[in-house]
Amino acid sequence: MKNIHKILFLAATLSFLVILPCRESKANDIKMQDTAFLLNPVSSSALKGNGFNQYVTFAKYDKKILQDDTHTLEVQNVESGCDVSFKSSDTDILTVKQLSETSCSYTGVGYGTAKITVTVTRTTAFFFKEKKTIRAAIKVTPKAVSVMFRQGTRKIAIGKKAKLPLTIRPSISEETPTFRSLNKKIVSIAKNGKITGKKLGNTFITATLLNGKTAKCKIIVVDRTPDDDEDDDDWESED
Repeated sequence: MKNIHKILFLAATLSFLVILPCRESKANDIKMQDTAFLLNPVSSSALKGNGFNQYVTFAKYDKKILQDDTHTLEVQNVESGCDVSFKSSDTDILTVKQLSETSCSYTGVGYGTAKITVTVTRTTAFFFKEKKTIRAAIKVTPKAVSVMFRQGTRKIAIGKKAKLPLTIRPSISEETPTFRSLNKKIVSIAKNGKITGKKLGNTFITATLLNGKTAKCKIIVVDRTPDDDEDDDDWESED
């Protein structure tokens, strides 16, 4: 019986010795994790499961501009305590000037596409920097020097809509002329150049560039016929 008690005591002692190092190991692991946290602090937003400035975005802006034109770009939903900076990827195409904490102006100086890089930065309590970067691509084209309608006279049926074929030089220009109907009761025209036949008669449509150059096209409005329901190859297709 005494031998049995000795065996049980010995087994209990060995079990304790085996378990004890494991407990010390776990304690050491916790200490190492605490040290790692101090070396690489996690932001409060990360602990909450939200990315740093994840909702930062642009307000509405012009993605296509003309040379020498200046527009404004604004960043919204920036978290408090952050610094915002703006930078052009190519200053030969696009220059940038910061206007406020969250906005800048951009000016086309050349031709091509450049990107505005917006960097949102915040310094943490441990002097680490958190950054969020978003980019806006801007296309810059030259202003038009000439404009002309491809035909001097066109016919359109009452109620029909179409765009007048137009040629702008240089062809890479994104400039949109200012359109005008000399008699809106006969023909109306939208800002994009789409005309609508209103009533019988004739009038003129003009297209004017920023430099003052103007083109003119005579529009004759006629009665609608069955053929008017078919596409007319002489007109640009409606978008």
